[in-house]
Amino acid sequence: MITSQMSMLEASPKLHVFEQEGGWHWGITVPRSAGSGFKVIAYSETSFNGETEARRDGNRALDSLPADLPASAAFAFMP
Repeated sequence: MITSQMSMLEASPKLHVFEQEGGWHWGITVPRSAGSGFKVIAYSETSFNGETEARRDGNRALDSLPADLPASAAFAFMP
């Protein structure tokens, strides 16, 4: 794999599911273009009762992101 292909794969949005304050949430991140770490580009504003439910909704959101989504975009998805 060439470097540009590897960079594209690394820049692909990633889904994260986590428990916080008694509910399950999801967030979608991309690597920061400068420096290190990740930038949240989408997240659930409401909590889910279980991890499976949050993951299902997060995957729906991930699948609905535009293919040419700019890394500077950040927004919330509502279930």
